[in-house]
Amino acid sequence: MKIGFVTHPRGDILKRIDWIGRNGFDFVDLFLEEDANVPGKIDTIKVKSRLKKYALDSVGHLAWYLPTGSPVKMLRDSAIREAERYFPIFKKLDVEYVTIHAYWPPSLFSEKEGADFQIDSLRKIVSSAKRYNLKVMYEPIDTEKDTLKNVNYILSRVHDLYFHLDIGHANLFDKDIIGFIRKFHTKLRHIHLHDNHGKTDEHLPLGKGSINFQKVVREIKKCYDGTITLEIFSDNPKDVLKSRARLRKIWYSQ
Repeated sequence: MKIGFVTHPRGDILKRIDWIGRNGFDFVDLFLEEDANVPGKIDTIKVKSRLKKYALDSVGHLAWYLPTGSPVKMLRDSAIREAERYFPIFKKLDVEYVTIHAYWPPSLFSEKEGADFQIDSLRKIVSSAKRYNLKVMYEPIDTEKDTLKNVNYILSRVHDLYFHLDIGHANLFDKDIIGFIRKFHTKLRHIHLHDNHGKTDEHLPLGKGSINFQKVVREIKKCYDGTITLEIFSDNPKDVLKSRARLRKIWYSQ
């Protein structure tokens, strides 16, 4: 298991990498999006130097709001182009895996239509990413439509698309976290970990919500020993460090 933390898309990426490195994390989850961390504003030489300084690996993370599932083709095409703008940056930073998120159209359109819109975009994004030796991971988000059935429909129809499990998202709308792990373990390449109470996407520290992490970690360890990002949104950095300690205790006690 490798534990990492996120950069802030509207913050100083170098300062955040310094904090992550000084606190002994294994990798950085690079949230590259508006408005501070976009192509033209990112000094890849300095970022790469910082990563090397602390011996940090990295994974990539595109904006969660790219409209890859819009019913408007022009917007889908724009989302594809926007994703492609970041691929040269990720390549320069030696990133291998990049996250793209689910995006569902309004309820006027069926879930199948929404999935098909995404599939159309994802096939093009995956193909483009290959030119930069990047692999794309699909992250279901925090909606009722991000079901096991719909995610399977998408993953099974986009060749070379991998799975990014967000534990918090998989705990919403009575979904089954264990079911996601078991169903997609062969495609699983990255995990986001945070807590909530099963109603909204709170991004709480571990132990502050309702997720049974003992059970979840036990299942993860059966099939996965890779990167886990603590995607915890808190004004207190100690919450992140306490969550890391809690995760390690759970992981190594089983």
